[in-house]
Amino acid sequence: MSSSTSHHDSTTVTVDPSSPPYPRLPLDRPLVSLWRVRTAVEADRAFIRQIFLEALDEHYSGDHFAHADRVLDAHLAGGRDQYGHFSLVQRMLILLDDNQPRGLVNVVHKRQGTVKISPLIVDRPARKQAGCGSLLLDAAREFATEVGARQLYCTVSETNAPALRFFRRKGFVVAGQAAGQYRVGVREALLYQSLTRPSPAAEAEGELTVRAVTDNDVADLERFLLEPMRTICDGLGSDWIRSLVDGHARRHLRDVNVRPGDVRVVVDRSGRLRGVAAASPKKGGSVKVMPLCATDPRALDQLLDVLPAELLAAGRRLYTHVPPDNMMVTALQRHGWSLEALLPGSHRDDSCMSQWSLELSEPRP
Repeated sequence: MSSSTSHHDSTTVTVDPSSPPYPRLPLDRPLVSLWRVRTAVEADRAFIRQIFLEALDEHYSGDHFAHADRVLDAHLAGGRDQYGHFSLVQRMLILLDDNQPRGLVNVVHKRQGTVKISPLIVDRPARKQAGCGSLLLDAAREFATEVGARQLYCTVSETNAPALRFFRRKGFVVAGQAAGQYRVGVREALLYQSLTRPSPAAEAEGELTVRAVTDNDVADLERFLLEPMRTICDGLGSDWIRSLVDGHARRHLRDVNVRPGDVRVVVDRSGRLRGVAAASPKKGGSVKVMPLCATDPRALDQLLDVLPAELLAAGRRLYTHVPPDNMMVTALQRHGWSLEALLPGSHRDDSCMSQWSLELSEPRP
């Protein structure tokens, strides 16, 4: 839950030396105004209660004073939330300007290794000052890094458009929406940001190339596709591989009834196959992308980067059926695809497939 300001990273922050040595915030921004960040104390209770009410009442149901008291009490009790089943540690940080509180962020370290921002708020007068929301988000990231979290996440009401824009601009991915989660008739967006970095080994693998499939790729496609695809889809054999390549040869035909296709492969510098995407236009303007698979996130990202532009002339909408595994879900969400359905038993009796889509007529993040 969040309410924020305009966000240009142009404000310097200093940390009150009387407060605990965390978060350690960067001091290399151009000086516009002198800010201090410190941990919350009992004397902040009236400000915290008031800003919770002012910022949250427009977007959420519930007793905002009780909410403010609960999270502050957990912070003051050494970060322990006596009522939270999944909370390990909570911290509340206050943003000050000339000793006046202007905003706050409450962060919660979860048992599962993530950190939730709940909430991040900047008061209305301070939203005119560039960078306030960014400073609080920096504090949240600092906390998440220090506790070793792999992910930072938050929820934002669809009615809070400035906060949604802020988090997306800061690199958060929209995972989906829940209807009526915190207020009847209002959807809540769930956003997250990964805090992990690619391994040096993955970065050292060098450049990947996306190109059109050729007849020379048939043997490699069989080795690459058949075994893993058979674990999620029945009825696949060498004739299926041949049909993909033959469909690519008909890719310039306009008649969807002759099953034209567009097959792209990802190869590394050694020529090793790392990913495959096969697209075929359907009636009504949709384009089915299947198979869509890769050995690693970099190769999958390469495919998802090029597909929208390459297939824009083929239809107005892309969709795919893929297993709902972590790598695939992460990549599709990051590239703006939306989950439409879960399909148990659709391709094999003991597997579940998920349907995702991307509207090509809409701007993509």
